[in-house]
Amino acid sequence: MENLLDNFTGYISGLCEKHVDIKHSEEEGHFIELNSDAQLKTPSQSYPVVTLDKLEITYTGPEDATRKQRYVELMFLDKVTNNGGNADVTEVKNRMERISEDFIRKMKIDRKDRVKYPFLKTLKLSEIHLNFVENISINVHGTLVSFNFDLPFIDQLEPGRFIE
Repeated sequence: MENLLDNFTGYISGLCEKHVDIKHSEEEGHFIELNSDAQLKTPSQSYPVVTLDKLEITYTGPEDATRKQRYVELMFLDKVTNNGGNADVTEVKNRMERISEDFIRKMKIDRKDRVKYPFLKTLKLSEIHLNFVENISINVHGTLVSFNFDLPFIDQLEPGRFIE
Protein backbone atom coordinates (compact mmCIF):
# COMPACT_ATOMS: atom_id res chain seq x y z
CA MET A 1 0.00 0.00 0.00
CA GLU A 2 3.00 2.32 0.22
CA ASN A 3 2.80 2.73 -3.56
CA LEU A 4 -0.68 4.17 -3.02
CA LEU A 5 0.78 6.82 -0.73
CA ASP A 6 3.63 7.51 -3.17
CA ASN A 7 1.00 8.09 -5.85
CA PHE A 8 -0.82 10.43 -3.46
CA THR A 9 2.39 12.42 -2.88
CA GLY A 10 2.83 12.88 -6.62
CA TYR A 11 -0.83 13.82 -6.92
CA ILE A 12 -0.55 16.55 -4.25
CA SER A 13 2.65 17.85 -5.86
CA GLY A 14 0.75 18.03 -9.16
CA LEU A 15 -2.09 19.98 -7.53
CA CYS A 16 0.49 22.41 -6.14
CA GLU A 17 1.85 22.93 -9.66
CA LYS A 18 -1.61 23.57 -11.12
CA HIS A 19 -3.14 25.74 -8.37
CA VAL A 20 -3.16 29.40 -9.39
CA ASP A 21 -2.02 30.63 -5.95
CA ILE A 22 0.65 27.97 -5.28
CA LYS A 23 2.41 27.48 -8.67
CA HIS A 24 4.94 24.89 -7.47
CA SER A 25 7.88 24.18 -9.79
CA GLU A 26 11.41 22.81 -9.55
CA GLU A 27 12.76 26.36 -9.78
CA GLU A 28 10.40 27.68 -7.11
CA GLY A 29 9.50 24.99 -4.61
CA HIS A 30 6.10 25.44 -3.01
CA PHE A 31 5.63 21.80 -1.96
CA ILE A 32 7.58 19.67 0.48
CA GLU A 33 6.97 16.15 1.71
CA LEU A 34 8.07 16.11 5.34
CA ASN A 35 8.86 12.36 5.16
CA SER A 36 11.38 12.90 2.36
CA ASP A 37 15.00 13.16 3.50
CA ALA A 38 16.03 14.51 0.09
CA GLN A 39 13.49 17.34 0.24
CA LEU A 40 14.32 18.19 3.84
CA LYS A 41 18.06 18.41 3.06
CA THR A 42 17.41 21.02 0.38
CA PRO A 43 14.72 23.21 1.93
CA SER A 44 14.35 25.70 -0.90
CA GLN A 45 10.67 26.34 -0.49
CA SER A 46 8.96 29.56 -1.36
CA TYR A 47 5.77 30.89 0.19
CA PRO A 48 2.99 30.00 0.05
CA VAL A 49 4.07 26.43 0.76
CA VAL A 50 2.16 23.16 1.03
CA THR A 51 3.60 20.41 3.21
CA LEU A 52 2.57 16.76 3.30
CA ASP A 53 3.16 14.51 6.29
CA LYS A 54 2.21 10.83 6.46
CA LEU A 55 1.97 10.23 10.15
CA GLU A 56 0.56 7.44 12.25
CA ILE A 57 -1.17 4.20 11.36
CA THR A 58 -4.12 2.91 13.38
CA TYR A 59 -5.52 -0.63 13.20
CA THR A 60 -9.25 -0.72 13.95
CA GLY A 61 -12.27 -2.98 13.70
CA PRO A 62 -13.10 -6.50 14.78
CA GLU A 63 -10.34 -9.10 14.93
CA ASP A 64 -11.52 -10.88 11.80
CA ALA A 65 -11.93 -7.68 9.76
CA THR A 66 -9.14 -5.33 10.84
CA ARG A 67 -8.78 -2.10 8.89
CA LYS A 68 -5.61 -0.04 8.58
CA GLN A 69 -6.01 3.74 8.69
CA ARG A 70 -3.12 5.96 7.60
CA TYR A 71 -3.32 9.46 9.06
CA VAL A 72 -2.15 12.21 6.69
CA GLU A 73 -1.74 15.97 7.14
CA LEU A 74 -1.45 18.81 4.64
CA MET A 75 -0.35 22.24 5.79
CA PHE A 76 -0.98 25.35 3.74
CA LEU A 77 1.29 28.15 4.98
CA ASP A 78 2.19 31.67 3.97
CA LYS A 79 4.33 34.42 5.45
CA VAL A 80 2.90 37.65 6.72
CA THR A 81 5.07 40.50 5.50
CA ASN A 82 3.77 43.08 7.99
CA ASN A 83 4.98 42.14 11.49
CA GLY A 84 2.04 42.00 13.85
CA GLY A 85 -0.60 43.29 11.48
CA ASN A 86 -3.86 41.57 12.50
CA ALA A 87 -5.54 42.39 9.20
CA ASP A 88 -2.64 40.79 7.29
CA VAL A 89 -2.71 37.68 9.50
CA THR A 90 -6.46 37.34 8.99
CA GLU A 91 -6.06 37.77 5.22
CA VAL A 92 -3.36 35.06 5.06
CA LYS A 93 -5.40 32.64 7.17
CA ASN A 94 -8.50 33.24 5.05
CA ARG A 95 -6.51 32.72 1.83
CA MET A 96 -4.93 29.52 3.15
CA GLU A 97 -8.38 28.27 4.20
CA ARG A 98 -9.70 28.97 0.69
CA ILE A 99 -6.74 27.13 -0.90
CA SER A 100 -7.19 24.21 1.52
CA GLU A 101 -10.82 23.94 0.52
CA ASP A 102 -9.84 24.12 -3.18
CA PHE A 103 -7.64 21.04 -2.63
CA ILE A 104 -10.44 19.23 -0.76
CA ARG A 105 -12.92 19.99 -3.55
CA LYS A 106 -10.43 18.85 -6.21
CA MET A 107 -9.77 15.58 -4.34
CA LYS A 108 -13.52 14.96 -4.11
CA ILE A 109 -13.90 15.54 -7.86
CA ASP A 110 -10.86 13.46 -8.83
CA ARG A 111 -11.86 10.63 -6.46
CA LYS A 112 -14.75 9.87 -8.81
CA ASP A 113 -12.31 9.05 -11.63
CA ARG A 114 -11.28 5.57 -10.47
CA VAL A 115 -9.31 4.91 -13.67
CA LYS A 116 -7.04 7.96 -13.48
CA TYR A 117 -6.87 8.20 -9.67
CA PRO A 118 -7.38 4.69 -8.21
CA PHE A 119 -5.31 5.56 -5.14
CA LEU A 120 -7.93 8.13 -4.05
CA LYS A 121 -10.67 5.52 -3.58
CA THR A 122 -9.52 4.73 -0.03
CA LEU A 123 -9.25 8.39 0.97
CA LYS A 124 -11.85 9.18 3.65
CA LEU A 125 -13.19 12.57 2.59
CA SER A 126 -16.15 12.44 4.96
CA GLU A 127 -13.94 13.05 8.02
CA ILE A 128 -11.62 15.95 7.30
CA HIS A 129 -10.35 18.29 10.01
CA LEU A 130 -9.08 21.80 9.33
CA ASN A 131 -7.21 23.71 12.04
CA PHE A 132 -5.56 27.10 11.90
CA VAL A 133 -1.83 27.12 12.66
CA GLU A 134 0.79 29.79 13.13
CA ASN A 135 4.41 30.32 13.97
CA ILE A 136 4.54 33.89 15.19
CA SER A 137 8.35 33.93 15.52
CA ILE A 138 8.75 33.62 11.73
CA ASN A 139 5.37 35.21 10.78
CA VAL A 140 3.97 32.07 9.15
CA HIS A 141 0.24 31.37 9.30
CA GLY A 142 -2.14 28.97 7.63
CA THR A 143 -4.14 25.79 7.95
CA LEU A 144 -3.59 22.17 8.83
CA VAL A 145 -5.88 19.71 7.04
CA SER A 146 -5.94 16.14 8.37
CA PHE A 147 -7.65 13.04 7.04
CA ASN A 148 -7.26 9.28 6.75
CA PHE A 149 -6.76 6.64 4.14
CA ASP A 150 -8.88 3.60 4.99
CA LEU A 151 -6.77 0.65 3.87
CA PRO A 152 -7.38 -3.08 4.05
CA PHE A 153 -5.22 -5.07 6.45
CA ILE A 154 -4.30 -8.58 5.35
CA ASP A 155 -4.60 -10.87 8.38
CA GLN A 156 -2.75 -13.79 6.83
CA LEU A 157 0.95 -14.03 7.51
CA GLU A 158 3.10 -14.47 4.43
CA PRO A 159 4.98 -17.81 4.52
CA GLY A 160 8.61 -17.54 5.57
CA ARG A 161 8.26 -14.31 7.57
CA PHE A 162 9.43 -16.08 10.75
CA ILE A 163 12.24 -18.62 11.07
CA GLU A 164 10.91 -21.86 12.54
